[in-house]
Amino acid sequence: MHGHAWTWGAVGMFLLWLGAFAPPSAEACAAPNCLIDVRFPLPEDGGTVPANVPGLVVRPPLLESTDVSTLRLLQSDGTPVPFTLATGARQTQVLVPKAPLVPGTQYRIEAKGICQYRETQSQSATFTAGPERPLPTTLGTLSVDTPSRGTFPVYGDSNCGSTQEGDSTTLRFTPSPELVPFLPWVHWTVEVDGQPWSFSNHHGLTSTGADNYESHQYEYNRPLLFLYTVCTPNNPLPPGLGLTPGRHQATLQGTLEHANLTLPPLSVDFELSCATQSVDAGTGDDGGTPDGDPISSPSKGGCTQAGGGLTVLGLLATLRLWRGRGAKA
Repeated sequence: MHGHAWTWGAVGMFLLWLGAFAPPSAEACAAPNCLIDVRFPLPEDGGTVPANVPGLVVRPPLLESTDVSTLRLLQSDGTPVPFTLATGARQTQVLVPKAPLVPGTQYRIEAKGICQYRETQSQSATFTAGPERPLPTTLGTLSVDTPSRGTFPVYGDSNCGSTQEGDSTTLRFTPSPELVPFLPWVHWTVEVDGQPWSFSNHHGLTSTGADNYESHQYEYNRPLLFLYTVCTPNNPLPPGLGLTPGRHQATLQGTLEHANLTLPPLSVDFELSCATQSVDAGTGDDGGTPDGDPISSPSKGGCTQAGGGLTVLGLLATLRLWRGRGAKA
């Protein structure tokens, strides 16, 4: 018995030593193809679709495409609704009704995704047409929080993410009342000092102007409205340091799919600082240039560990073998 206690104690001490001296585990973000199937951006909480909606968007399965031959727009009794098909932003398909929808009528939209890894099923969504609405001419209003120093996760194309310390702020967007009925079919971009910072898919912002996480779940991109600079890089190092310290201007642009109109963008000035510790500008990104294709949020179940973590698992497996041999003896 004392022998077994010594064995467990020795291995435990070795595992502690390994954790202290082994390099940090590399966290790889495995892209879960087809984990999310075909999606249809529609109003929140079953709201009505304006009868004059410019186009109904169909988003493909994650990292895959849509079988255009399966696209259908039907009335509730199965009557086909004539439409033309257009290619939209971010690999989407857009169903453009040949005539305005009929207010009070229930519709069903259908599509099937193409996935090279598994069989897919036809997906559908129902909605009710409401009265026609004037097309929006404004986005709304944009403001920015007072920057603060703290820690936050930074995600990259090669890492699931690491916690970094720096200065950050959040854009606050309030959509105009005329834009709200058309929000599901608007896609977004944020530029900083004229350089791309982030983008968001259709329905990326809710009717309150908040980030709609479900619209970009498991996708590689920064949060749309979160701006930062890394002041004290931690290990593992982030793929980039975000914005350089100093004054910047953020611009939010929203585009209503297939509407043939440009909504005036919104801009706001802000400043990020690393007063307690300077950052070598040569190691960071230039202005708002993205850090590759960072992921927008932690992907539950999408991260796998390699390196030190696997070594520990191997030792634990070996320990089980030792224990089994001791029991047989």
